[in-house]
Amino acid sequence: MDLIPSKQLSCEIKEFIEDYDKLLILGIGNILRGDDGLGPLFIDVVYDKLTKTTKNTDNIFLLNAEAAPENQMTTIRQINPSHIIIVDAVEFDTTPGEIVLINKEQIDEFSFSTHSMPISFLINYIETTIGSKSMIIGIQPESMTLVNTISDVVDESVGELAEMIVETI
Repeated sequence: MDLIPSKQLSCEIKEFIEDYDKLLILGIGNILRGDDGLGPLFIDVVYDKLTKTTKNTDNIFLLNAEAAPENQMTTIRQINPSHIIIVDAVEFDTTPGEIVLINKEQIDEFSFSTHSMPISFLINYIETTIGSKSMIIGIQPESMTLVNTISDVVDESVGELAEMIVETI
């Protein structure tokens, strides 16, 4: 698995969303499991950044799916997004805080934190039933113990990724 430098990741995100009609940013994770809570934190950080921008955000939707994103399918269908960016803690045996763009064909090679349903099923369902394009971005956690705090290194990566996405929108 090759890690993508942040400049290239920014270009990949820009290319992915360039023709979006409705963009849904979906954060996944359990806030009581340390760095597994980075998805919900990411949604909060993006929200804070978007409220401070002058950009038109009418077609941008943020959704904290917590640890069971499959429970949000009704909301996702109501939004009917053309594009979805999914952010989650992902084990890929690298330095904590590393950010990786996950190819859908390789998704089953990664360990996605604490979900009850494999993320590949969720993505397949969304793409098949709604027709949305999806992008999956993972951040390597440092610790996913039973503690409700995010490690400093992962917190920094969440901020970096949030800034990258808000600047790209």
